[in-house]
Amino acid sequence: MDQGEKKIETEIEFINHASVLIRGEKISVLSDPWYEGDVFHKGWNLLTETSDQNAKEILDRTTHIWLSHEHPDHFSIPFFKKFAEKIKERQIEILFQETKDKRVINFLKKDGHSCTELKFNHSQRLHDDFFVTCIKDGFYDSGLLVVNGNEKILNLNDCEVTTDNRAKEVLSITGKVDVLLTQF
Repeated sequence: MDQGEKKIETEIEFINHASVLIRGEKISVLSDPWYEGDVFHKGWNLLTETSDQNAKEILDRTTHIWLSHEHPDHFSIPFFKKFAEKIKERQIEILFQETKDKRVINFLKKDGHSCTELKFNHSQRLHDDFFVTCIKDGFYDSGLLVVNGNEKILNLNDCEVTTDNRAKEVLSITGKVDVLLTQF
C-alpha cells in the first residue's frame, strides 16, 4: 500500500434491489429491505427473492435500518411485519427522514420499533466516528451520506441528480465522497 493510499475500513454488501449493508467496526446500516413479493399492484417483482434465512442472517449483522422513502420497494411493510421480533430483539434502530405527517415513523413506533428521525443535511452520530446525514431529494425521496472515520459513502438510491446545479448542491452538502451508490 502506498503512503498516499488510505485503507478502506468500511464494507459495502449488495443485498437486493435498493438494499445494501454498509458496515463499520461497530455500526452497520441496512438500506431499504424489500426481499420478497411484488409491489405497485404486481407491476414490479424482484429478480431474485432473498430467503427468510438470509434475511435473518443480514439482520444479525445490522444495527440500523435506513429507509430512503415510503414507496413499497423501499419501505416494505411485509418485511417489517415478518421480521418485527428479530428487529426488536436485536434492538435495531430504524432511521427515516423527518416528515411533517410522521406517517412512517408513527407506523413503525406503533409496532414497537425504535426509530430516529433524521433532519435533512444534519450529521447524526451513530457511534464514535460513524455518522449519517440524510439528504432530501424532491418531494419524498432521500439519500444518505455515511461517514466512517475518514471514509465517505453516498447512497443516492432513487435521488435524481440530473443537472450540474443539483450535483453541485449535493457536493456542497457531502464534500467529496469515496464511494457513490445509486440505483440507475
